[in-house]
Amino acid sequence: MRRYHLIPALPVLALVLMPFLPFVNTTGLWLGLPKMLVWGGFWCLMLTPALLLTERLMARDGEESDR
Repeated sequence: MRRYHLIPALPVLALVLMPFLPFVNTTGLWLGLPKMLVWGGFWCLMLTPALLLTERLMARDGEESDR
């Protein structure tokens, strides 16, 4: 397993831990929306660039090993 496989683990970990984080799982609003909705939406959106970066690093590593 390469180190770049851990890149998407950060957004996934943030989403899994969301109910247990005290600053997220409270009543209140961020940007006029419930905190958990903003937190979950942000990390869902960050998962796409993390997967893109991982895919590009995998492709680059594959090109170098084929030479």
